[in-house]
Amino acid sequence: MTVLVTGAAGMLGRALTDALLERGIPVRSFDLEQHPDPRVQSVQGDLRDAQAVEQACAGVDTVFHTASVVYLGLGRPQWVHDVNVQGTQHVLDGCRARGVPRLVYTSSIDVVINGRPIIAGDETLPYSAHPLDFYSETKIEAEQRVLAASGTAGLLTTAIRPPGIFGPFDRHRLPTIIEQVRQGKLTRIGSGHTRYSHVYVGNLAYAHLLAADALRPGGAAAGQAYFITDSPPANFFDFLLPMVEALGYPPITRSVPAALVTGSARINALRYRLSPSETTEMAKVTPYAAHSLTSDIWFVSDRAARELGYQPIISLEEARARTVAWFASQGWAAPWAG
Repeated sequence: MTVLVTGAAGMLGRALTDALLERGIPVRSFDLEQHPDPRVQSVQGDLRDAQAVEQACAGVDTVFHTASVVYLGLGRPQWVHDVNVQGTQHVLDGCRARGVPRLVYTSSIDVVINGRPIIAGDETLPYSAHPLDFYSETKIEAEQRVLAASGTAGLLTTAIRPPGIFGPFDRHRLPTIIEQVRQGKLTRIGSGHTRYSHVYVGNLAYAHLLAADALRPGGAAAGQAYFITDSPPANFFDFLLPMVEALGYPPITRSVPAALVTGSARINALRYRLSPSETTEMAKVTPYAAHSLTSDIWFVSDRAARELGYQPIISLEEARARTVAWFASQGWAAPWAG
């Protein structure tokens, strides 16, 4: 049977598609972009188009729903909700209408982040009652809908909650950091003692496959969510900057106090409330960004290990090497680097 991957042209979608093809499983892509691999049946479409989503689910055994809008602004644009929540509902409706038995949803650690430190967080944490941004709010609602649908109309569902994802085809995290380094704007934040969880995209894709394999009647995965990590928690800058330095850029040693960043975030949020707009600059410091950079936020994958059999298949050293090699191949190395 064919597997459908929404967002298959994205970072996780490509890694997941490659892993499925290696297993010899036919893959159908549903994405705004044409999938570049000729082995993939590429369907261009929008999650907001219910009919297109349902048609993409036809003849499918498993859906991996990885597509979403990562919105970092202060506002609450309707289109973000339409994609992340209503689009997910269209996937659920399409699965049930077309008799798809399994759905694996890519959620986020953001569904439990509430402005307080999280140390060794696990699946006993409740959903955040006060999400720090609109993106987190939409991921909470979407995940709740996915898990509540498990066991209805022959459909079993599960959710994977990744932390910070890194690896080839990253369009957000490392590109933003490298661009700030190029412009001489990047500074470390805080004392360097806070820790954060990351996961390599190849290990995350593997976890999705394990979750799909575990979706069976009476299985532990049905209706459940899993945090996926693959290395010990580390300071955000200590984790990512070595890869930037491997691309030929100088070390970043200057820093600003955490209190200055959190204060700026509060001021920006107040300014937005006084003069709201639909969109804000992506680089603007928000309460979510300030909290994630100045607090301990890290998780464990013990439940995924017990119930899915998850263990990382790619070491941190190899993951970093692959990431650096891909970014170098895409022209992200320092201009003066040989």
